[in-house]
Amino acid sequence: MAMTSDRIPLPRELATAVVNKAKDTSTIATLSPSSPMVFTDKDFLMFNGKSEAEVVAEGQSKSSYEQDVTTVSAKRFKVQTTTRVTNELQWADEDARTQIVQAIQLDQAQAIGRALDYVIYHGLNPKSGEALTGYDPLTASAVQVPYSEDDEIANVDALSDALNQTYDINAVALSRTWASRLRKVRVPSTGMRFYPEIPLNLQTGSLDGITAATSGTVNGAKAKTDTGVLAIMGDFSLIQWGMVRDMFATVIPYGDPDNAGTDLQNVNMVAYRTEAVFAYAVLDPKGFAVLKATTEAGA
Repeated sequence: MAMTSDRIPLPRELATAVVNKAKDTSTIATLSPSSPMVFTDKDFLMFNGKSEAEVVAEGQSKSSYEQDVTTVSAKRFKVQTTTRVTNELQWADEDARTQIVQAIQLDQAQAIGRALDYVIYHGLNPKSGEALTGYDPLTASAVQVPYSEDDEIANVDALSDALNQTYDINAVALSRTWASRLRKVRVPSTGMRFYPEIPLNLQTGSLDGITAATSGTVNGAKAKTDTGVLAIMGDFSLIQWGMVRDMFATVIPYGDPDNAGTDLQNVNMVAYRTEAVFAYAVLDPKGFAVLKATTEAGA
């Protein structure tokens, strides 16, 4: 019997699309420039200049001051993200396939960037939202500023007042929650926005004259326990960080690379993995002030 064309399975068109959602980014990468790191332990010598000129009379003995020099050691951590996708992606035309693969790699690169904030700010593993052993969160050792629900302008002033006598403030990292609240503050007499530099999408580049960045990493949106953190202000040059090894991507066609319990080939999938190694040091945590609301846990 001759084979008829209606019994031949014809390939269906594979439509691909990339959905762009609001993405949290690393505020540290935005506010503190990276510096090259090598794969060795690195110590930073801390020099806190405290000399003052002395007026001396003719023949008067001259006094001196003692300068303490302390060291801060950089800490390394490795971060990775693995994404499984159907191998039907291989059937797509080259342009569509490239678009999806690029979207996956961009998504992973952004996730790795966010990890920098989660580790330094909160000492958290962003994938699990749980605390990392051996990491000191900046938000715990910085100057603590309690949040007042009655006056958002006073909260901004309280952050700066906590530092201005000792440190030069150059930037502030805002949580999406607090950026939204600040955007809604209005001048009573005119109804104009008090902080017009905060746009509707909350991605502000400045706040009250200093550089600013907004992200859910500031309050640790992935944290299992509410951090209560609303903003971090300070001298972001005190955060020294860099990549020990550049990010690299790997395509994994088989095996169980993420311990999901299934072999990739058995479920017709392929995995994309991106890895990086960071090193960082917070030279002086007291150069930062953290605006923190009271949480149920009492934080």
